[in-house]
Amino acid sequence: MFGKYTKVVYGAVAAAGIGSALLMSGGGNSGQPFPNIQSSHSLVAKHVTKDKWEKLCNIKTKTSGFTLEKAIACAVQFDDQHCGIYAGDGDSYKDFAPVFDPIIQEYHGISADAKHTSDMDVSKIRGTINSRAPVLCVDTTA
Repeated sequence: MFGKYTKVVYGAVAAAGIGSALLMSGGGNSGQPFPNIQSSHSLVAKHVTKDKWEKLCNIKTKTSGFTLEKAIACAVQFDDQHCGIYAGDGDSYKDFAPVFDPIIQEYHGISADAKHTSDMDVSKIRGTINSRAPVLCVDTTA
């Protein structure tokens, strides 16, 4: 699916992973109220719907027990977030894929069926790069 295309390199999003997380946690709504998202213009506000919240709010990731509530905490607490979501671990991307996938797709302007390819052949880099200068690229976006 999608999680492998940006900093979500932790692994591919698989529907089976979502199902197993729902079974593990019991899924469904346990009465947790829908959050008041302060960043009303954020991608979280757009993509965390009541329906998705009810399906995902009780899931805890296997790796660290991370929850959707924790993932969207900054969009709930602050009113100036653009994305407003952070993954607590690699499992966050698959367990909360119904939220993460559309946010990442919209943010990066790619379709759900986009394919990521990596080419680590340094000889293909073009430009005026000082060969003695260290080169580092870090993607810190969702």
